[in-house]
Amino acid sequence: MGEIVEQVYMTLVSAISLVFFGGVAFYIMHASNGRWRDYERLYAATDLPKPIGKKMTGMVRISQPGYRFGHLSGDVKSHRHPPVMVGVYPHGLSLSIVPPFKYGCRDLFLPFDKMTIEPAAWDLLKNEYGVRMEGVDGIEILMFSNILQWAAERSEILALMLQRAKVLRGLQRT
Repeated sequence: MGEIVEQVYMTLVSAISLVFFGGVAFYIMHASNGRWRDYERLYAATDLPKPIGKKMTGMVRISQPGYRFGHLSGDVKSHRHPPVMVGVYPHGLSLSIVPPFKYGCRDLFLPFDKMTIEPAAWDLLKNEYGVRMEGVDGIEILMFSNILQWAAERSEILALMLQRAKVLRGLQRT
């Protein structure tokens, strides 16, 4: 009889522990994706046609504009989203976090007519770009320059935005 009580006790403790740590994991994932959800409110993707091109990025970072060095800059909500799939369309870009990191995040569609590309610095990298969208003030999506240059080869509108950002970067250095 004592062994049965011990087994029931261990099962109960294990179940409570799993629920507790599962809740902590859910909270961390939910809190980490807060900035992504800021974009989802206005730019959640609906049915998208076949893209002109798709490419996997190393990651994107959603944070405040300007030079930031992660959480050391005081931007506690800054978050790096590991691998993100970028799609190029005639009228915009799509961003989709790759599973299993996608939990709770819908795909985004960023239309070119509401987008500006700004020069940005990401940690020690100084030649990156920030994507700013109308209606989502105070934060930007930072992407590696090679991804945006790849996308610009497939979209004339994006190529013009990148040229503008390069001119701005040159003016800032002088």
